[in-house]
Amino acid sequence: MSAATGSHRKWHTKSRKGCHSCKTRKIKCDEQHPSCRNCIKRGIQCDFLQSEDTPTPVSVPANLDLELLHHFTISTASTLSTETQVRDLWRVVVPQIGFSVPYILNGVLALSALHMARYNPARREVLLSQAGRYHAASLEEALPLIPSVTSENCTHLFLFGVLTLFFNLASPRKADDILLVGNRAVPEWLYLLRGIGTLVAADSAIFSSPVSLIFKAINPGQFWPSHPPEKQEFLDELETRIGVKTSDSAEKQASLLQAVQALRWSYDLMSSKDSNEHTRLRKFYAWLFAIEESYLKLLKHADSEALCVLAFFCVLMREFERYWWIEGWAVHILRQIYILLDDEYRLWIRWPIEEMGWVPETAPR
Repeated sequence: MSAATGSHRKWHTKSRKGCHSCKTRKIKCDEQHPSCRNCIKRGIQCDFLQSEDTPTPVSVPANLDLELLHHFTISTASTLSTETQVRDLWRVVVPQIGFSVPYILNGVLALSALHMARYNPARREVLLSQAGRYHAASLEEALPLIPSVTSENCTHLFLFGVLTLFFNLASPRKADDILLVGNRAVPEWLYLLRGIGTLVAADSAIFSSPVSLIFKAINPGQFWPSHPPEKQEFLDELETRIGVKTSDSAEKQASLLQAVQALRWSYDLMSSKDSNEHTRLRKFYAWLFAIEESYLKLLKHADSEALCVLAFFCVLMREFERYWWIEGWAVHILRQIYILLDDEYRLWIRWPIEEMGWVPETAPR
């Protein structure tokens, strides 16, 4: 009896319709149109967007743009800052800029759609779909401008960066969203925040613009105290372990210890007596602005020691769970870190796990 008649062939059932970028990176594409989530998160143009001659029919109210803009001004804007002046800037000035800069308006509508989707279960799928469309349109226009920042567009691109940061934070997460390629792990929004800082450094015009208040609201520089931070035993232990483990690599050790020192300042700032609602968000960004590029490179390659440092930052993140756009991120990142670490390094992050009340047994190997 021939092999053809004596066995049953198993046909390949995986979809082969993923976008070119996902195929190249050998990752699963969700095939969402007009741009898949992977391309949205990486800030690149998806070829689905290029291949769509006409938009896919969706049951969307003709006045949805107006509804979302209204929702942004009366609701979403007030969730982006705790400072009255900054809230007013988001509510009034940013939409006004959007009327002459389409990628800003699309960014505003995308974020508003995500916010509205949280409180409208019946319209959730439509709103999430539209949020993706608005965001993809914003990316398509803004990304080509980034390589050549000018005094005329730096303010607009800064706003685009901040809106994209919020969009990435607020977008619904999948279980493996933190996993980029293979075992590399770093949240995309962490790079976005660093990119915003780089953009501002490239042109000082932003400091004299109306939106300078937004940068000041996320720039923690003025909060760094001149005195040494308080001692924290849990960070002392982490620092000691890093020192022993990286004794043969001075460059790596310096990068990791700088990140730990920045954590000391951040914990100190969070516990200071003058901490209030108007400064807490700024203090959340403190560590993210302070870490060096060399540490981010270690994170990108899932370096175990770097991941352990990030786990300690998760405890600080948890303090901001009440903000809808960051809700759930602390546990999400800690869980992914735990999965990537071996048993030895899992002992390193025992303190963050206990502080957050998370149960590691729920995380698979």
